Amino acid sequence: MPFKMRTIIVTASDDTFMPLLRGLVNSLSLFENQLPLADIGCLDVGLNAQNRAWICSEGIGIVEPKWDLPVDAALRGRAPHLRALTARPFLPDYFPGYDVYIWIDCDAWVREQFVLEWLSRTAASGALSIVPELDRSYDKTLTSAWRADRLRRYYGDNAAQQIGARNYYNAGVFALRGDAPHWSHWAESFAHGLDATAGTVVCDQTALNHAIGSRSLPVHPLPSICNWLCHLALPHIDPGTRKFCEPYFPHATIGILHLAANTKDLTFRLHNENGASDEISLRFRAPQAQENVSEPVQ
Repeated sequence: MPFKMRTIIVTASDDTFMPLLRGLVNSLSLFENQLPLADIGCLDVGLNAQNRAWICSEGIGIVEPKWDLPVDAALRGRAPHLRALTARPFLPDYFPGYDVYIWIDCDAWVREQFVLEWLSRTAASGALSIVPELDRSYDKTLTSAWRADRLRRYYGDNAAQQIGARNYYNAGVFALRGDAPHWSHWAESFAHGLDATAGTVVCDQTALNHAIGSRSLPVHPLPSICNWLCHLALPHIDPGTRKFCEPYFPHATIGILHLAANTKDLTFRLHNENGASDEISLRFRAPQAQENVSEPVQ
Protein backbone atom coordinates (compact mmCIF):
# COMPACT_ATOMS: atom_id res chain seq x y z
CA MET A 1 0.00 0.00 0.00
CA PRO A 2 2.53 2.75 1.00
CA PHE A 3 4.68 2.01 -2.01
CA LYS A 4 1.85 3.04 -4.34
CA MET A 5 1.41 6.36 -2.57
CA ARG A 6 2.99 9.51 -3.95
CA THR A 7 5.67 10.52 -1.48
CA ILE A 8 7.98 13.49 -1.09
CA ILE A 9 10.99 14.11 1.12
CA VAL A 10 11.19 17.72 2.31
CA THR A 11 13.98 19.61 4.03
CA ALA A 12 15.05 23.24 4.45
CA SER A 13 18.25 25.22 4.27
CA ASP A 14 19.94 28.59 4.12
CA ASP A 15 23.44 29.33 2.85
CA THR A 16 25.04 28.47 6.20
CA PHE A 17 23.61 24.95 6.17
CA MET A 18 24.24 24.35 2.47
CA PRO A 19 27.19 21.94 3.00
CA LEU A 20 24.97 19.82 5.23
CA LEU A 21 22.13 19.94 2.70
CA ARG A 22 24.52 18.66 0.03
CA GLY A 23 25.34 15.74 2.30
CA LEU A 24 21.67 14.88 2.77
CA VAL A 25 20.92 15.14 -0.96
CA ASN A 26 23.98 13.09 -1.90
CA SER A 27 23.04 10.42 0.63
CA LEU A 28 19.55 10.18 -0.85
CA SER A 29 20.96 9.91 -4.36
CA LEU A 30 22.47 6.54 -3.43
CA PHE A 31 18.95 5.11 -3.24
CA GLU A 32 17.19 7.01 -6.01
CA ASN A 33 16.58 3.88 -8.09
CA GLN A 34 15.37 1.82 -5.15
CA LEU A 35 13.05 4.10 -3.23
CA PRO A 36 9.27 4.46 -3.32
CA LEU A 37 9.72 8.22 -3.63
CA ALA A 38 8.53 10.63 -6.27
CA ASP A 39 10.27 13.90 -5.39
CA ILE A 40 12.45 15.91 -3.04
CA GLY A 41 11.51 19.42 -1.95
CA CYS A 42 13.43 22.15 -0.15
CA LEU A 43 12.25 25.19 1.76
CA ASP A 44 14.49 28.13 0.87
CA VAL A 45 15.02 30.14 4.06
CA GLY A 46 18.01 32.15 2.86
CA LEU A 47 19.75 30.67 -0.18
CA ASN A 48 21.79 32.62 -2.70
CA ALA A 49 21.41 32.18 -6.45
CA GLN A 50 24.33 29.78 -6.75
CA ASN A 51 23.02 27.44 -4.08
CA ARG A 52 19.50 27.57 -5.49
CA ALA A 53 20.91 26.65 -8.90
CA TRP A 54 22.69 23.59 -7.49
CA ILE A 55 19.52 22.43 -5.75
CA CYS A 56 17.50 22.83 -8.95
CA SER A 57 20.16 20.92 -10.88
CA GLU A 58 19.52 17.97 -8.58
CA GLY A 59 15.86 17.93 -9.60
CA ILE A 60 14.69 19.30 -6.26
CA GLY A 61 11.70 21.61 -6.04
CA ILE A 62 12.34 24.85 -4.13
CA VAL A 63 9.73 26.91 -2.32
CA GLU A 64 10.39 30.06 -0.29
CA PRO A 65 8.04 29.97 2.71
CA LYS A 66 6.34 32.94 4.25
CA TRP A 67 5.83 33.54 7.95
CA ASP A 68 2.86 31.26 8.54
CA LEU A 69 2.58 31.98 12.26
CA PRO A 70 2.89 35.13 14.44
CA VAL A 71 6.61 35.38 15.14
CA ASP A 72 7.93 38.60 16.69
CA ALA A 73 8.81 41.14 13.98
CA ALA A 74 12.30 41.85 15.31
CA LEU A 75 13.05 38.13 15.50
CA ARG A 76 11.89 37.69 11.91
CA GLY A 77 14.47 40.22 10.82
CA ARG A 78 17.31 38.65 12.82
CA ALA A 79 16.53 35.00 12.08
CA PRO A 80 14.74 34.48 8.76
CA HIS A 81 15.74 30.80 8.86
CA LEU A 82 13.09 30.26 11.54
CA ARG A 83 10.58 30.09 8.71
CA ALA A 84 11.74 26.49 8.34
CA LEU A 85 10.04 25.84 11.67
CA THR A 86 6.86 27.83 11.19
CA ALA A 87 6.36 26.32 7.72
CA ARG A 88 6.52 22.67 8.76
CA PRO A 89 2.88 22.31 9.89
CA PHE A 90 1.95 23.58 6.42
CA LEU A 91 4.04 21.27 4.22
CA PRO A 92 0.97 19.96 2.32
CA ASP A 93 0.22 23.58 1.33
CA TYR A 94 3.76 24.28 0.13
CA PHE A 95 4.11 20.98 -1.73
CA PRO A 96 0.54 20.00 -2.62
CA GLY A 97 -0.58 16.77 -4.20
CA TYR A 98 1.39 14.17 -2.24
CA ASP A 99 0.02 11.34 -0.15
CA VAL A 100 2.92 11.06 2.31
CA TYR A 101 5.38 13.73 3.45
CA ILE A 102 8.74 12.72 4.89
CA TRP A 103 10.64 15.48 6.65
CA ILE A 104 14.41 15.22 7.25
CA ASP A 105 16.40 18.08 8.79
CA CYS A 106 19.28 19.10 6.54
CA ASP A 107 21.78 18.35 9.32
CA ALA A 108 20.80 14.68 9.04
CA TRP A 109 21.73 12.19 6.33
CA VAL A 110 20.47 8.77 5.30
CA ARG A 111 22.78 5.79 5.68
CA GLU A 112 20.33 2.93 5.14
CA GLN A 113 17.38 2.55 2.80
CA PHE A 114 15.22 0.72 5.34
CA VAL A 115 14.54 3.92 7.29
CA LEU A 116 12.79 5.57 4.37
CA GLU A 117 10.78 2.41 3.75
CA TRP A 118 9.76 2.24 7.41
CA LEU A 119 8.77 5.91 7.49
CA SER A 120 6.66 5.58 4.35
CA ARG A 121 5.06 2.29 5.39
CA THR A 122 4.07 3.33 8.92
CA ALA A 123 2.81 6.78 7.91
CA ALA A 124 0.51 5.28 5.28
CA SER A 125 -1.87 4.14 8.04
CA GLY A 126 -2.52 7.73 9.11
CA ALA A 127 -0.28 7.73 12.17
CA LEU A 128 2.62 10.11 12.62
CA SER A 129 5.79 8.09 12.03
CA ILE A 130 8.43 9.62 14.29
CA VAL A 131 11.26 8.75 16.69
CA PRO A 132 11.19 9.41 20.45
CA GLU A 133 14.19 11.10 22.03
CA LEU A 134 14.77 7.88 23.90
CA ASP A 135 17.58 5.33 23.77
CA ARG A 136 19.56 3.34 26.33
CA SER A 137 22.68 5.21 25.16
CA TYR A 138 21.32 8.77 25.39
CA ASP A 139 22.32 11.30 28.00
CA LYS A 140 18.85 12.46 29.01
CA THR A 141 20.17 15.33 31.14
CA LEU A 142 21.08 17.23 27.99
CA THR A 143 17.46 17.68 26.92
CA SER A 144 15.16 17.30 29.94
CA ALA A 145 15.56 20.84 31.31
CA TRP A 146 15.22 22.38 27.84
CA ARG A 147 12.02 20.44 27.12
CA ALA A 148 10.46 21.39 30.45
CA ASP A 149 11.29 25.07 29.96
CA ARG A 150 9.75 25.23 26.48
CA LEU A 151 6.62 23.34 27.52
CA ARG A 152 6.15 25.56 30.56
CA ARG A 153 6.61 28.79 28.65
CA TYR A 154 4.25 27.65 25.89
CA TYR A 155 1.50 25.92 27.86
CA GLY A 156 1.97 26.40 31.62
CA ASP A 157 3.05 24.15 34.48
CA ASN A 158 0.25 21.59 34.27
CA ALA A 159 0.72 20.93 30.59
CA ALA A 160 4.48 20.79 31.03
CA GLN A 161 4.13 18.06 33.65
CA GLN A 162 1.59 16.05 31.69
CA ILE A 163 3.26 16.28 28.28
CA GLY A 164 6.72 16.00 29.78
CA ALA A 165 5.84 12.67 31.37
CA ARG A 166 5.06 11.13 27.98
CA ASN A 167 7.36 10.06 25.18
CA TYR A 168 8.95 13.18 23.74
CA TYR A 169 9.40 13.03 19.97
CA ASN A 170 12.14 14.61 17.89
CA ALA A 171 10.74 16.52 14.92
CA GLY A 172 13.95 16.32 12.89
CA VAL A 173 12.73 13.22 11.06
CA PHE A 174 9.10 12.22 10.59
CA ALA A 175 6.54 11.07 8.05
CA LEU A 176 2.84 11.90 7.85
CA ARG A 177 -0.01 11.57 5.39
CA GLY A 178 -1.10 14.77 3.72
CA ASP A 179 -4.69 14.31 4.89
CA ALA A 180 -3.81 13.55 8.53
CA PRO A 181 -5.37 15.77 11.24
CA HIS A 182 -1.98 16.25 12.88
CA TRP A 183 -1.07 19.17 10.60
CA SER A 184 -3.85 21.50 11.72
CA HIS A 185 -3.55 20.54 15.40
CA TRP A 186 0.19 21.14 15.22
CA ALA A 187 -0.39 24.59 13.76
CA GLU A 188 -2.94 25.39 16.49
CA SER A 189 -0.61 24.31 19.28
CA PHE A 190 2.24 26.26 17.70
CA ALA A 191 0.16 29.42 17.39
CA HIS A 192 -0.89 29.08 21.05
CA GLY A 193 2.72 28.80 22.19
CA LEU A 194 3.84 31.74 20.10
CA ASP A 195 1.00 33.84 21.48
CA ALA A 196 1.99 32.91 25.05
CA THR A 197 5.57 34.07 24.43
CA ALA A 198 4.75 37.15 22.35
CA GLY A 199 6.24 35.40 19.34
CA THR A 200 9.76 35.41 20.77
CA VAL A 201 10.17 31.66 21.41
CA VAL A 202 9.91 29.57 18.23
CA CYS A 203 9.80 25.83 18.87
CA ASP A 204 7.77 23.69 16.52
CA GLN A 205 8.94 20.49 18.25
CA THR A 206 7.39 21.60 21.54
CA ALA A 207 4.17 22.40 19.70
CA LEU A 208 4.12 19.04 17.95
CA ASN A 209 4.54 17.15 21.20
CA HIS A 210 1.77 19.21 22.78
CA ALA A 211 -0.56 18.49 19.85
CA ILE A 212 0.17 14.75 20.11
CA GLY A 213 -0.34 14.59 23.86
CA SER A 214 -3.27 16.94 24.29
CA ARG A 215 -5.31 15.53 21.41
CA SER A 216 -4.24 11.86 21.59
CA LEU A 217 -3.16 11.88 17.95
CA PRO A 218 -2.08 8.48 16.56
CA VAL A 219 1.69 7.96 16.54
CA HIS A 220 3.84 5.10 15.28
CA PRO A 221 7.15 5.37 17.17
CA LEU A 222 10.23 4.15 15.33
CA PRO A 223 13.51 3.09 16.99
CA SER A 224 16.32 5.54 17.60
CA ILE A 225 18.38 4.15 14.70
CA CYS A 226 15.86 5.92 12.44
CA ASN A 227 16.93 9.33 13.79
CA TRP A 228 20.13 8.94 15.79
CA LEU A 229 20.75 12.12 17.79
CA CYS A 230 24.51 12.43 17.89
CA HIS A 231 24.57 15.12 20.58
CA LEU A 232 22.91 12.69 23.00
CA ALA A 233 25.22 9.75 22.21
CA LEU A 234 28.02 9.41 19.71
CA PRO A 235 27.68 6.34 17.49
CA HIS A 236 30.25 3.62 17.18
CA ILE A 237 31.75 2.14 14.02
CA ASP A 238 31.27 -1.50 13.14
CA PRO A 239 34.82 -2.83 12.58
CA GLY A 240 33.66 -5.17 9.82
CA THR A 241 31.19 -3.10 7.82
CA ARG A 242 32.67 0.31 8.76
CA LYS A 243 29.12 1.56 9.26
CA PHE A 244 27.89 3.76 12.09
CA CYS A 245 26.10 1.66 14.69
CA GLU A 246 24.69 1.73 18.21
CA PRO A 247 27.28 2.05 21.00
CA TYR A 248 26.04 -1.10 22.76
CA PHE A 249 25.46 -4.68 21.68
CA PRO A 250 23.94 -5.79 19.34
CA HIS A 251 25.30 -2.66 17.60
CA ALA A 252 22.41 -2.25 15.18
CA THR A 253 23.27 -0.20 12.09
CA ILE A 254 22.11 3.41 12.25
CA GLY A 255 19.83 4.36 9.37
CA ILE A 256 19.74 8.16 9.75
CA LEU A 257 22.53 10.08 11.46
CA HIS A 258 21.30 13.41 12.85
CA LEU A 259 24.11 15.90 13.49
CA ALA A 260 22.16 17.89 16.05
CA ALA A 261 23.49 20.68 18.26
CA ASN A 262 27.32 20.83 18.37
CA THR A 263 28.04 17.69 16.31
CA LYS A 264 27.90 19.28 12.86
CA ASP A 265 31.52 20.36 12.43
CA LEU A 266 33.48 18.37 14.95
CA THR A 267 35.79 15.45 14.38
CA PHE A 268 35.35 12.64 16.87
CA ARG A 269 37.39 9.72 18.03
CA LEU A 270 34.78 6.99 17.85
CA HIS A 271 35.38 3.69 19.62
CA ASN A 272 34.29 0.35 18.22
CA GLU A 273 33.43 -2.83 20.08
CA ASN A 274 37.05 -4.03 19.95
CA GLY A 275 38.31 -1.01 21.84
CA ALA A 276 40.00 0.51 18.79
CA SER A 277 39.04 3.97 17.59
CA ASP A 278 38.75 6.08 14.46
CA GLU A 279 39.08 9.84 14.17
CA ILE A 280 36.28 10.68 11.81
CA SER A 281 33.70 13.29 10.89
CA LEU A 282 30.05 12.43 11.26
CA ARG A 283 29.17 14.15 7.99
CA PHE A 284 28.14 12.19 4.92
CA ARG A 285 30.94 10.84 2.79
CA ALA A 286 30.63 9.02 -0.51
CA PRO A 287 30.83 5.22 -0.23
CA GLN A 288 34.42 5.12 -1.54
CA ALA A 289 35.48 7.66 1.07
CA GLN A 290 33.73 5.67 3.78
CA GLU A 291 35.69 2.58 2.82
CA ASN A 292 38.98 4.48 2.97
CA VAL A 293 38.76 6.00 6.45
CA SER A 294 41.86 5.82 8.56
CA GLU A 295 42.81 2.54 10.15
CA PRO A 296 41.75 2.03 13.79
CA VAL A 297 44.16 3.46 16.33
CA GLN A 298 45.39 0.59 18.56
